[in-house]
Amino acid sequence: MNSEPEHMTSFQDKASDWAQLARQDPQAFETMRTELLNEFIQNSPANLQRKLQGMQWKIELVRQRSSPVEALAEITGMMWQSTQQLGKKQQDLLDVCTGKEFTPSPVRESAQILNFQLKANSL
Repeated sequence: MNSEPEHMTSFQDKASDWAQLARQDPQAFETMRTELLNEFIQNSPANLQRKLQGMQWKIELVRQRSSPVEALAEITGMMWQSTQQLGKKQQDLLDVCTGKEFTPSPVRESAQILNFQLKANSL
């Protein structure tokens, strides 16, 4: 008798199927992955779709410029940063609800500007 919940077995089966597809037909894997992600974003609440599209765009850039291991590390870092920000917001809410002094997190008002130099021989 299998002691794992049914949904976990189903997840493991699906993960195994995805891994097999990635090994056997990487192009089909990428096509299905993209379709599934797009479907998820389209079925998300309208007010979240733009943010989800932006997050997916960032993830795709990381995947294109990195090795799989480097991409995994960077994307995991992005996830943890987001989780930490959510935890801070939760703590702020708890502080307000319990009457503790509340100091809002600073809002980042500017972006880092990158200076790209053109090489003389590239013109």
